[in-house]
Amino acid sequence: MDIFDKVELQDCPICGGAGLLEEENGNSFYVACMDCGSRSVNIDYKEEAKREDAAQRAADLWNTGKVISSHPGE
Repeated sequence: MDIFDKVELQDCPICGGAGLLEEENGNSFYVACMDCGSRSVNIDYKEEAKREDAAQRAADLWNTGKVISSHPGE
């Protein structure tokens, strides 16, 4: 099963939009809102064995509301 299918994401804690798990440069994961652009921080990994853990950690941050809003002034 693909890592993107294993991770469950809740709706955006800012606007209620859909979250999307993204992998960046093959060494980190983050979750971004498809509607407002809010996102979690990047969770880096160095070893392939840590890849799934990094994806889950990014999802956990998102699901607990730990996001960066892209709205000016926030």
